[in-house]
Amino acid sequence: MARKLHYRIPNDGKNTITDREWDDVLRLQHWYNSEFFWTAGKLAFKMFAVFQNIAKGNLAAEEWQAQVSEKMEQYRKEGLCENEIVRVLEREGLVIAKQGGYAEGCLASGFTRVAANEFNAYLTAEFVLKVSHLLRESTILLEDEGEFIKPKRIIVRCGEVIIPAVEPMQLAVAQNMAEHRHAFAIVDSLKYNQFPKYRSNIPEFGEMTREEQSTILSEWNWLGFESNYDINGDDIQGLNLNEKVSKFSVEPMAR
Repeated sequence: MARKLHYRIPNDGKNTITDREWDDVLRLQHWYNSEFFWTAGKLAFKMFAVFQNIAKGNLAAEEWQAQVSEKMEQYRKEGLCENEIVRVLEREGLVIAKQGGYAEGCLASGFTRVAANEFNAYLTAEFVLKVSHLLRESTILLEDEGEFIKPKRIIVRCGEVIIPAVEPMQLAVAQNMAEHRHAFAIVDSLKYNQFPKYRSNIPEFGEMTREEQSTILSEWNWLGFESNYDINGDDIQGLNLNEKVSKFSVEPMAR
């Protein structure tokens, strides 16, 4: 499975999101997903994960999807926001809605597969940074399985980036990143203009010898974890998301 960036808003009793605020997030997400080329996946921030209610009738998946889409369009024309529509569909028995998206204990969550496309990683983090300005009563956790987010895990709040640290050595590194305002890698977006689509299968894998299969499976780079940067985890020139951050700080964390 391709390398991912995860974003979550914990349901901790402190974070709050209004339905209208969430509509603004969805509009921003739709713009990013429509405007840019995505190699392995798109933005998928959700407040509800919606599933077919199989206990309600015996509709085929296609028929159920068509019915739900028709209802959603009807309710949008009536002025309902997305969250209100989900609640109505749940009351009507058409869907089962899991609050918080894919992750447990969240108000909203999602992930984006980016594989080795660091420009997609940049776009994902930029999106989350902008969302933090829309949801000013919420804190967003952002994690990168790759190298774009240098500390791997950050907290984003109202345009501020907070770097958590546990070990004393981590604390020193985090403080250095905050002081130099450099928690995100510099990305040359031109590298990814013709970037290939991520593929989750290996052509003719079944026809290879056991030794060839073993060589490929032991090489994790095909999952999109390799470094594409020019030097020291940065491109020589390119987009610098650090410049869009209002403030950097460090938060020592207990084990």
